[in-house]
Amino acid sequence: MRHIFTIMAFGSITASGFAQSEHGQVAQRIEALRSAGGSFQGTTLFTEAVRSTTTDALWDDAIAEATVLQLRPADVEAVMRDQPAQMALYLPFEGTTIALDLERASITTDEFSVIQASTGTEASTPAGVHYRGMQRGVPGSVVAISVFEGEVMGMISGDAGDLVLGRLQGSNNATHVLYRREDLRDAAAPSCGTVDDGLPYTEEQLQGGPKTLKCVRFYWEVNHDIFLGKGSVALATTYVTGLFNQSATLYANDGITVALHQVFVWDVPSPYTATTTGGLLGQFGDYRTSFSGDLAHLLGYVGGGGVAYVNTICNGQTRYRMAYSDINSTYSNVPSYSWSVEVVTHEQGHLLGSKHTHACAWNGNNTAIDGCGPAAGYSEGSCAAGPVPSSSVGGTIMSYYHLTSAGIKFSNGFGPQPTTLITNNVNGASCLGSGCGTTPPACAAPSGLVAGSVTATSAALSWGSVAGASTYTLQWKPTAGSVYTTVTGSTSTSYQLNGLTPSTAYHFQVLAVCASGSSANAPLASFTTTGGTCTDAYEPNGVTPKQIASNVTLTALISSGTDLDWFRFSNTSGQRNIKVTLTGLPADYNLRLYRSSSLLASSLNSGTANDQVVYNTSTVSTNYRVRVNGANGAFNTSQCYTLTVQISGTPFSMQGLEGMVEGGLDGNDDTALIGIHPNPASTLVTIVLPPADVPSAVELLDGTGRLVGSWNVAAIEGGTNLVLDVSDRAEGLYMVRVERGGESVVQRLVVVR
Repeated sequence: MRHIFTIMAFGSITASGFAQSEHGQVAQRIEALRSAGGSFQGTTLFTEAVRSTTTDALWDDAIAEATVLQLRPADVEAVMRDQPAQMALYLPFEGTTIALDLERASITTDEFSVIQASTGTEASTPAGVHYRGMQRGVPGSVVAISVFEGEVMGMISGDAGDLVLGRLQGSNNATHVLYRREDLRDAAAPSCGTVDDGLPYTEEQLQGGPKTLKCVRFYWEVNHDIFLGKGSVALATTYVTGLFNQSATLYANDGITVALHQVFVWDVPSPYTATTTGGLLGQFGDYRTSFSGDLAHLLGYVGGGGVAYVNTICNGQTRYRMAYSDINSTYSNVPSYSWSVEVVTHEQGHLLGSKHTHACAWNGNNTAIDGCGPAAGYSEGSCAAGPVPSSSVGGTIMSYYHLTSAGIKFSNGFGPQPTTLITNNVNGASCLGSGCGTTPPACAAPSGLVAGSVTATSAALSWGSVAGASTYTLQWKPTAGSVYTTVTGSTSTSYQLNGLTPSTAYHFQVLAVCASGSSANAPLASFTTTGGTCTDAYEPNGVTPKQIASNVTLTALISSGTDLDWFRFSNTSGQRNIKVTLTGLPADYNLRLYRSSSLLASSLNSGTANDQVVYNTSTVSTNYRVRVNGANGAFNTSQCYTLTVQISGTPFSMQGLEGMVEGGLDGNDDTALIGIHPNPASTLVTIVLPPADVPSAVELLDGTGRLVGSWNVAAIEGGTNLVLDVSDRAEGLYMVRVERGGESVVQRLVVVR
């Protein structure tokens, strides 16, 4: 693992009378918001995985102790969609729950862009929302959380020490890990290559105000090895923006305003081929003769440390406004962001004017703040070594305390003197502007969302205008769908939707775009398209099934709360396998498949989501039956549903279907459902069986209907749980079939890696 860090110990000089910049400003901001009645709505983005030898194997070669978490995709989607200005995030950790109070943060400038080297053109910016805040009840704590699609990155510096939150490498599912940074087993600790010039700071340089009044815009260049490690421009950008949020939060905690202005990703081999930090910084300066931003930083996976020039904010030579950092993404598949956060924050601290805290340059008398460097064998100057803080106190960002066993503590920040020095340098830099694009959005969310003139295939959407808005962004999707269609740059307060699906529920949302940024999304608005032409030749059915052909699509009505639609069909010896699909639902309808009076499978999806059952069988019968009815008396007197019955000699796959084949073991009881959790699963999965007075047979079938496992469960009056190990199963969709007393139910299980 490569991490370059100079860490500054938390030694303070109280006799000098230096003015100290105000530390802990992120927590102070959160406490002020709470005092003013800010709304921190609670959210839980994770559930804690049950600990087992399988879960321990995910991390125990890299860290001493960890909590494995499973992401909750629906909750992540809600945060990315709504982007709440504040939220309370609850994280399971070591048998308890950590409460984090967070505020949304804008970490980029208004002109932020991502450039890919292969074309020299702008690439799309991956969606993500960034937060900073504190651990509730822990004054002085600091937290940074970034939420992306399928991934959360985070740093928590609170009462449990410095915690790292991230997704396990190679995990294409929702598996994350939360652990103490000190529990990382790798002990490598490279030093910083920045050279001390031997010049001390004056007392005036170490006195100043509590925060910067200007913004420092950073240009980050991502070397080709990071692109190869991440696999795409988008994934590399996701990683470095999440990394920047954590670093920028540490700066903000000391009142220093920074923003990411541009990211340049080498998706083709780069000219930076040296193997040392100094060599890479030299190549960076030779090649990159201009850049978009105030200071530039090259990131890569080689070199064993970091290096930067000192106090070069407005230097006329581009190469002197640069740094290089050897960062890390993971150690043995475990995310190790803390090393990367420390190195980039430290090296940028050099560019902003700070030396190491063990240099003989501080306190107004050419002495050191701490002795962490000499304790590790590194000295800068001939003054006496400063004090070494205890492990309970920890080091600061510009120290070498990472070279000791105790390490730094992010909530310590830069420490009083380096913070004041950097603040003065930023405020005195004539080349910097005051705007960073980090002011929270000032424009309000649109209101009065209405869907009018709704037909079977179209709707006219409208919303109220917002003062100061230049454009609006509209998003819409079927309620049962997972992907939004986005329309940006609209200057109108209305939009015509066409090409919609009849008898389908939709929802939409709108945000305003102002000069100060984007508003929050307006609350969701909903509408349902009308039904198309409805031809119903199957009313009334009562309990007498209507004979239909196989491989047919038809329409029919559920015209009352007691209406039951029955259909009968046959399979053949050459086409035994069955798939029945129910679409175009005007209300919440249920679908069941029987053979004679025996229930074979059910699909009881809620709302107007499509229903489908797949029954791959060897039994040929002329008396297969389909029943359609309204859930809880739902019906529609004018809009038809569409039923498709298919038979085939090839087993049907259930791949890609959502929420399908749930059913009761009693054909008359919609509530006697089996449960499967977690689902998706990668290691252990629990099958929850309802109470029974007869034994149950549980079968696991793959996506083609092939039997891959079976278990017998004794009758238990109070119900029982069957725990299955799917860690050796191939990734994909499976079916769990439970047979009991001549009846059966099938439910899907997704195995992920």
